[in-house]
Parts: sequence; C-alpha cells; structure tokens
Amino acid sequence: MPTITKPIYLYHGSPCLFPTVEPRTACGDGVTQTDMLTGIYAYEKFSWVIPFALPIRWYPDEPGGKRSFSCEAGKTYIEYGTLNPDGVGYVYRLPADCFERVDENQWLSRVPVTPDCIIPIRVRDYLPAITFSPQAQKLQNLLYGTKEQGAT
Repeated sequence: MPTITKPIYLYHGSPCLFPTVEPRTACGDGVTQTDMLTGIYAYEKFSWVIPFALPIRWYPDEPGGKRSFSCEAGKTYIEYGTLNPDGVGYVYRLPADCFERVDENQWLSRVPVTPDCIIPIRVRDYLPAITFSPQAQKLQNLLYGTKEQGAT
C-alpha cells in the first residue's frame, strides 16, 4: 500500500454554525464500521463536504419527521426532506494534525478541533449538484415552488 501523506487541512461540512467542531456519534448508513465511529469526519476535498453542509430539513419539521439523503463525490440525492434554496450551510477548514485516516476518503478526529476558517455556503450556488426523489421533489415544490417559479 502506498504511503499516504497527511494534508495540512481537511474539510468538514455542517448546516450548523459553531466555533469548535466536537466529536459526535456518526449517523451514517452504518454499512461499515467506519460509518459508525464517534468523532469528527473530514475529507481532503472541499466539494465532498458540501452535501453535509446543506441544511436539509426534516419533513414535516417535527419529531415525527423524516429525512433521508445520500452523497457521492460532491453530488447530493435527497430521498426525503426539503431544502430551502435561500438556506446557508458551513464548511469548516480544520488543521489535520489530530486526524487519522479511516478509509480511502475519510479522516477522523476523536478530539474537538478549532477551525482555521469557516466558509459559509449558499444552497442556491450548489443546486445544480442536487437531485430529488419524486416524493422529495413534490415536497420541495409544495414548500418552495416549482422550477418555473424560480426554486429548485
């Protein structure tokens, strides 16, 4: 296996703004052990964390609501939920010194990390990389209008 050089910075996406990124129990699909670790997940590529920064809302927005999405290489597929086209999310640039590689793409820190910088992202700028299931598209149109009305 080739030697992997640790980058200086890694990227983490979240719909929430906070001064320090804290380790959390992963809420991924649980397919592999690396999907279920407690820590801060980060990637080397900025574009790959955009889906995690998107403020995808539960629908309905209540304890019984549902939300389901998947992402691959910066593309987002929303199975169930909604996304305000005028929403904002955040990408955190994190010093990589306390991260360990957990798979081909992901790095993990088990300790809190203070970002080097926080980059706000506007949902509208990333709409071309987002697709919706037919059911999610119906909800999206109901809440934010159709493409003809200027929404997603």
